[in-house]
Amino acid sequence: MPHPPEVAELILRGLLPRDIGETVSGDLLEEYRESRVPAVGEFRADLWYWRQVGGMWLRAYWWLVVSAVLLHVVHDVFDTFRAPSGASYLDGLPAVVLAVLSPVGLVGLVGLATVYGSCRAERWQGGFVAALGVSVIAWLFMAAWVIATFHSFAHVQQANPYWVQAWQSSIHLTGVPPHASEETFQHWMYWDGVGALIFAGIVLLVTSLFFGGIGALVDEAIFPLAGSRGRRVISRVLLCLGAAPLVVIGLVGPRTVPSAEVALWAATGGPPLEFDAPRDGQVIAHMDLMRGLPPDIARIRISEVATGATVWEVKPAPALRVCWNGCWNLTLRAGPNPASFAAGRQRFTASVPKAPTFVLARGTAYLFEVWDSEGRVQRHGFTL
Repeated sequence: MPHPPEVAELILRGLLPRDIGETVSGDLLEEYRESRVPAVGEFRADLWYWRQVGGMWLRAYWWLVVSAVLLHVVHDVFDTFRAPSGASYLDGLPAVVLAVLSPVGLVGLVGLATVYGSCRAERWQGGFVAALGVSVIAWLFMAAWVIATFHSFAHVQQANPYWVQAWQSSIHLTGVPPHASEETFQHWMYWDGVGALIFAGIVLLVTSLFFGGIGALVDEAIFPLAGSRGRRVISRVLLCLGAAPLVVIGLVGPRTVPSAEVALWAATGGPPLEFDAPRDGQVIAHMDLMRGLPPDIARIRISEVATGATVWEVKPAPALRVCWNGCWNLTLRAGPNPASFAAGRQRFTASVPKAPTFVLARGTAYLFEVWDSEGRVQRHGFTL
């Protein structure tokens, strides 16, 4: 006796609510065996069965798919079309909106899909089917979007000093001067996009499994103890909790990211480093993202990206962890800047240049590097 694809049946069982699941799946199975297989053969009948299941899934969760697609498109468009300084045109929006429009917002949407799917199907499999489906379709759309927009977006980015500087800084990290490198801008953008696509796929898969596991725990440990009314109440509560990640991301995310970055850098990468967008011929380098934790700074250097020539290099004496300029913020300006300076109880003495000042020019791409006492380094490119 012919049998529909097992995976499609599993998806169907997780997709349908309990009260209509047996009826709908039974009717579909009957039509598959008695009508489709005799008429078109088992292979085409399997395709028909997949289309029916896919159509039911889309009718149930289309709004989640559209939301995921819109989040990705808005983020990618505004990440590509930036001001020459690198500032995003979305920077004036509230932090809640910025967080939801970030890639982390897509993680919150997968969590919402899990809870909504579990409540709709009244079983944890429904949440897993919803989350995994949204993740797979979102990832496939990302891949198609990269292919469709690569050449046009790369052309726009190649005319933006911010992206050119990022490309040259990436080459500089390899130790090869940009003028001697064989890495073209489009080649760099292509592999950057491929890497982002692979990373996004891994994150979406792990997110689906994580939220699906939470749904399984609730279904196995809590639902059996509650009656039908209790399950409805729990479902409503979980649906509200599913929307909560989007709110939490907006309210808490912007505050936790710097701390997480500092913790990561402290373990693996050296001193924290973040730059404001250049404005009015100056830029501020922040080296204490936790606002109060003194950084470990053993050496600072600025070099020209195009030539690799060192413009400025300083080391502290004595080597202390101190707070300075609330707590460690260094302002760099177009024109002359002091070569040596005092930072609280530390004195930073310049080895390059020997003159009292060093000069930064507008429109020139520079690479800022900072080392800690263990020799770990952080780098950031900037153009005034």
